[in-house]
Amino acid sequence: MPLVGFAIRSSRVVLREHDKLVIVPARIHVQGAQITAVERGAQLPALAGELDMGERLISPAFVNAHTHLSLSFLRGVSASSTRHNLVEDVYFAFEQKLGPEDIRAFARMGAYESLLHGVGFVWDHYYGETAVADALLDTGLAGATAPTLQDLAGPGRLDSEAALEATLQIAGSARYAHAGVFAALGPHATDTVSPGLFRKVADLAAQHQLPVHLHVAQSYDELLRAETREGRSPLALLSRDGILARAPRVLMAHALFAHEADLAALDSTRHTLVFCPSSQMQFGFPAAVPLWSELGCSWLVATDCASSNDSMNLQKELRLCAGAATAMVTGSMAYARFLEFGGVQQAGDAWQRRRENAAMFAPHVTTERLLARVWHEAGELHPAQKVGVIEAGALANLTVWDTDHPAFWPQLDLLRALALGDTTQAIHALFVAGKQVGEAGNFVRSMTSSDNYREARREAEQRLTKLLS
Repeated sequence: MPLVGFAIRSSRVVLREHDKLVIVPARIHVQGAQITAVERGAQLPALAGELDMGERLISPAFVNAHTHLSLSFLRGVSASSTRHNLVEDVYFAFEQKLGPEDIRAFARMGAYESLLHGVGFVWDHYYGETAVADALLDTGLAGATAPTLQDLAGPGRLDSEAALEATLQIAGSARYAHAGVFAALGPHATDTVSPGLFRKVADLAAQHQLPVHLHVAQSYDELLRAETREGRSPLALLSRDGILARAPRVLMAHALFAHEADLAALDSTRHTLVFCPSSQMQFGFPAAVPLWSELGCSWLVATDCASSNDSMNLQKELRLCAGAATAMVTGSMAYARFLEFGGVQQAGDAWQRRRENAAMFAPHVTTERLLARVWHEAGELHPAQKVGVIEAGALANLTVWDTDHPAFWPQLDLLRALALGDTTQAIHALFVAGKQVGEAGNFVRSMTSSDNYREARREAEQRLTKLLS
């Protein structure tokens, strides 16, 4: 049965203290979907009925800042594709055949996979009006859903009004909010959305205090079309049409073809870029996150979709972030000279470039900075709800970790294990919006053997078979 109100305690709880992460004894009080209070101290008197986790670690659940949960249905279908534009040549061809119930069924599978990786909140962007929001209700995952808006091209180009209506419906629904499900405005990209629709989105964002979640400069095609049609870069179009000035927060995925001047003009308090390293390496190339950091841009880490990533595991993405600067050495002129001439001097130059890159990027990929990008910084984007942190007023999204699991051994740095390890196999319990998901101590098996999961998988497989036939 879902818990309406409860308290949970541990000798090791991850809290924020003066912008630092600390692990301290604490008790967390939850009422409905919210954390109502956090008491610190090892000697707190026991409360009747409280959940005592002993020395197990309690942390915020992860926040995945850019997903398309439904696209798990294409995992593997496009893996060997050599087409020029993966989104248009592969995804659009399938997506135009989908109905809302297909999308809801496929999103449930992406949601279950996310939960099993310790994700409690997603920023999702997809078609189907309320289909994804309903899939979140079905599975117990929380998130901000952005029904995709298109009017120039793409599978949703004839449905923008219905998508806008669905967005406002989600935003105004107490039923969704009580389950931790919120709305964002979702213009797809600058080559699929007209200036008129962008201006309408800017108006609605300001009027309803809704964040905007979109793709920006994600492909050469998008850049070419924006420059050809409007004589401006994708980010310049967002500025001209009021998105950057009027939306309370703007979440922009990828930015592979965003140049330095455009990036430098962003406001780090309101404009946030999203780095999806695994996905970008498959459909394009990794974004220039060292430059983003050097320019002071705000950026988060996400998985994107399983069809371009093959996984919804955020920890894998954090490991790739940690090596982003040194990976760039492979394409540097210094290393190219070594490969051509093979001399010790050239090797030394390449190694020096590696040292310089690593030193420059190191402050941006510390354990705490990496965790911030999938905890509280990703959880501060929606004006209606705070998530990704354990404090009063935040959504009660909590992960309980079994630190006796070998993935944590020898427990010298528990936070580093959460940022760079493979610890999701050590999840003991998960709470999302104040409700326990799965069974404590039997988390994975209780989820995958449940009647709800089996029925969700059965329906998704039937719909996928029909779609691919």
